Amino acid sequence: MADQVTVYVSILKDSLKEKYEVMQKILDATKRQAEILSSDPVDADAFDEMLSQKEELISRIFTLDGGFERVFSKVNPFIQADPQSFKPEILEMQNYIRIITECSMKIQALEQKNKNKFEMFVKNKRKEIRDFNASNKTAASYYQNMSNQHHQWQTYFVDQKK
Repeated sequence: MADQVTVYVSILKDSLKEKYEVMQKILDATKRQAEILSSDPVDADAFDEMLSQKEELISRIFTLDGGFERVFSKVNPFIQADPQSFKPEILEMQNYIRIITECSMKIQALEQKNKNKFEMFVKNKRKEIRDFNASNKTAASYYQNMSNQHHQWQTYFVDQKK
C-alpha cells in the first residue's frame, strides 16, 4: 500500500507541476491580449483567438483540479497518518501551490487592466458607430433635401410662366 501512496503523491506533484505550466501559458496569453489591446488599431481577430486559447487552457486547469481532488481524497488519510514520510514531497507541493497562487494573482491583475482597456475599446467603437450613423443620416437628409429642392425650383419656374 505504501508504494501505491507514493505513486499517488507523485501524481499529485505532477498535477501541480502541469497546472503551473498551464497557468504560465494563461499568463502569456493574457500578456499577449494586453499587447493587442494596446496596439492601434486593435486586431479584434487576434484578440478573439487569444480568448479561444485561454478558454482551452482554463478548461485544462479545471480538468487538472478535478483529478487532483480525486487523487488527494484517496491519499490524504495516509499522508495525515505519516506526514514525515512524505515531507519532501509535501514541501515540493506546497512550493508549487505558492507559485501557482502568485501566477494566479498576476493573471487577475493583468485581466483587470485588460478589462479596462477592452471597455475603452468598446466605448470608442460605439462612439465611432454613433458618429458614422449620424453622418449617414445627415448626408441622406442633405441629399433628400437637395433632391426635393431641385423639383421645387423646376415647378416654380413652370408656374411663373403661366
